[in-house]
Amino acid sequence: MKVIKSVFQVALSNIINFGTSFILGFILPAVLTVADYGYYREFTLYLSFAYLVNLGFNDGIYIKYGGDELEELDRNTVNAEHNFIIIFQLIIAVLMVLIFTISDNMNLVFFSIAAFFVTTTTYHQNFLQAIGEFKTYSNGNILKSLIYVLMLMFGIFVIGNEEYTFYIILNILSLAIAYFYYTFKYTKTFGLSTTWNISGKGQLFRTGIFILIANMSLTFVGNVGNWVVNNGFSIEDFAQYSFQNSLLNVILLVVNAIGLVFYNVISKNKDEKIGMMIKDICILLGILSGLGFFVFKYVINWLLPQYNPSLEILSMTFIAIPYILISKILIANLYKTSRSERKYFTHSVLYAVSSLAFVYGVHLLTHSMLAIAMATTMCYVAWFLYTSNYEFDYLKGTIKEFSLLILHAIVLFLTTNVVQNWYSPVIYLLFSILVIYLYRNRLSTMVQFVKR
Repeated sequence: MKVIKSVFQVALSNIINFGTSFILGFILPAVLTVADYGYYREFTLYLSFAYLVNLGFNDGIYIKYGGDELEELDRNTVNAEHNFIIIFQLIIAVLMVLIFTISDNMNLVFFSIAAFFVTTTTYHQNFLQAIGEFKTYSNGNILKSLIYVLMLMFGIFVIGNEEYTFYIILNILSLAIAYFYYTFKYTKTFGLSTTWNISGKGQLFRTGIFILIANMSLTFVGNVGNWVVNNGFSIEDFAQYSFQNSLLNVILLVVNAIGLVFYNVISKNKDEKIGMMIKDICILLGILSGLGFFVFKYVINWLLPQYNPSLEILSMTFIAIPYILISKILIANLYKTSRSERKYFTHSVLYAVSSLAFVYGVHLLTHSMLAIAMATTMCYVAWFLYTSNYEFDYLKGTIKEFSLLILHAIVLFLTTNVVQNWYSPVIYLLFSILVIYLYRNRLSTMVQFVKR
């Protein structure tokens, strides 16, 4: 029952985040010009790599405490680690602000400020996830999202501000509020302490830097299309591509709740059957998520017709969802718990570099954003095939599974690009019902496991 409760808590916070992302995804583009929305998304693109600034410390914390219980912890050690990362990140933030102030890109200055709150909040979140304290983790996420959406609505409907920098500042304020919330809850549990030392911190950096770069590599693959389009196309084209990517992230926000919880589960249970079950969950959720495309299409046609060009690209990225979920929820956690940090680092970096080369090569050959989206999807498929057939061969798929994934890609492509009538979502819904029927026995097994 603890797994059910944990999934529910994290899922609830991500559903609240879903609402925030929905507003960001549909209302903000309606307020800003296409170019200004592109600049706002450029800031969020930078922000997606803010966790790099911690140089692996937070990831070392995640690995060190994975599967531990709160009652087992040495509070003096935890306090020393907490105080160290706060001071370390403050120094880094000040240096970055000084360096980027002389640049012409104000987004980099905003990024420098936001990075402090992102990295320190990530410390708390990694620590809470590792020890299974999902309630505090979820409440912090909910608070940040609610505060941000309230400020966003006030800025849009009361102040009527149309400057993208205003909404970047609101974003930073919501990150600061989350930081102060986690700090308050931490202090209630561990008390105020001035303990500060560097003893043992090097090991956390050494362990975490490999996980950090590996995680960064996987994140980079998800954003490689954004980087290529941002550097090779106009800011308006980048806005279109980034817009569809933000809609994909809305779907991933909800389903990623499972991934956060299952790291703790996988850490404690080295069972291949659990890995197979999680893989089935990812495939099922990925296929059912395709229904979200038709919701987005309706809303875009209704509210944001200027972003209609993004729909074709969005349909291609939705094909990748099952593979993205397997990568984020299962494969990444298996590497962290059953492979060395160096191996995870090596494989992830090679994956990122080869993905960049492939996507950029496709860009040079086609100069097409649709082709870039297709290439990114192919990268996810290739990573899925490699890891499930070679690194974790007990995850090797059957002919039935491969046939289902191929059929999913065909049905989604046809219903989103070829058959574009009112009954196209009905066809996909019928396909989804068929998939649920085929998975009925596995669904029963999943329910029994979660109950245990």
